[in-house]
Amino acid sequence: MRTLLDRLYGASLGLAAAFVVGVFLLMIGEAVVRKMGGYITGANELIGWFCAAGGFLALPATFKRGDMVRAGFLVDRLRPAARKPALVACLVIALTFVSYMLHAVAAYLWEGWRTGETTQGMIEIAVWVPQSSFLVGVLLLWIAMADELLVTLRAPAGTLRAERAPAATDLSTH
Repeated sequence: MRTLLDRLYGASLGLAAAFVVGVFLLMIGEAVVRKMGGYITGANELIGWFCAAGGFLALPATFKRGDMVRAGFLVDRLRPAARKPALVACLVIALTFVSYMLHAVAAYLWEGWRTGETTQGMIEIAVWVPQSSFLVGVLLLWIAMADELLVTLRAPAGTLRAERAPAATDLSTH
């Protein structure tokens, strides 16, 4: 199950990266085509949708890798016996908020699908189509948080840390 979840988070991150590359290609393509006197129909809509998809689909992997903003520097200063309940409380609070977010996003998309709402702009499609990446990203974030909560509950208190120590090869720390 662990391998399946890790692959799911990785696939979501890969898809997010593909959307970010799509933003780059559309922006460069739009600039080149404009210099030649033309335009790409709906480029602005596509770029907006791709940006949103790239952001939301990256959420689960960034959460699981510890790359989101956290209060770990505070939690890690606690004794191991106090650290575990603090981590569990943080995860339960976060899972509660993401549960509400998941419910709200699903209701929003359902309403758009039910009413046949379409996008406005040069490309007219059902509004739930470009917004589905929002739902998928939040659903996978919910799964990642529930996964992390279960891992935290099962782990011995002495082994838990909110922040991972950077690897010797990690060049992202300044």
